Amino acid sequence: MLKAVTFDYWNTLLVDVHGQDRERRRAEILRAELEALGHAVPQTALNEALRAGFDFFDRVWIREHRTPSCGELVDSILAVLGARVPEDTRERLVSRFELLVLDLPPEPMPSAVYTLPLLAERYRLAVICDTGYSPGSVLRELLERNGMLAYFEYLYFSNEHGMSKPDVRVFQHTLAALDVRAPEAAHVGDIQRTDIAGAQAAGMAAVHFIGANNHDAGRSTADLIVRHFDELPAALGGLTCAGC
Repeated sequence: MLKAVTFDYWNTLLVDVHGQDRERRRAEILRAELEALGHAVPQTALNEALRAGFDFFDRVWIREHRTPSCGELVDSILAVLGARVPEDTRERLVSRFELLVLDLPPEPMPSAVYTLPLLAERYRLAVICDTGYSPGSVLRELLERNGMLAYFEYLYFSNEHGMSKPDVRVFQHTLAALDVRAPEAAHVGDIQRTDIAGAQAAGMAAVHFIGANNHDAGRSTADLIVRHFDELPAALGGLTCAGC
């Protein structure tokens, strides 16, 4: 019998509608901090350095199964620019980049706020999130702001544990926190490499959520593919009936 459901964060519970705006804001923040130190940096160089930061993130995320901290990302960006800055400037950049998502927040996935209470009545719920610029402490606040935090019994953020999906230990750790076995749990997420393959490798059922990101739908190995959040209660009930 299905006893627990774990959820990816980005493009599953919350959809990012201000990603490009935050990237422009990061460039503005970076430019202002460097200009205060007497460094004039062309916009093209700022954009290239920020893109290099994302490339650095992806390399570490894919090869090492962990997510770089915001501090590591800032260091990689400054290295591309060849900029040496005082420690207080670096710390300020890290803090502002971490908190920027609160000023330009994502939005709850449509109907998620209304569906989670229904799911919480039937299953033990948890979040498994691979973090980026913003750490778990900030992402928890976004869940709280949107009235979602109370429905989860456990939250796993990669920056707090040094491991990210698809490492099976991430799922095993979360299941242990929920006190359920892998065959009794399903994971809902939007990325084949991390969410679907990772959960299945851990022995869980996998539900591919394509409501915001359908890039992997054509190669999905998920047990189910779901487009709308309010379809989940019936879909997960079907997994229960199938003996998951």
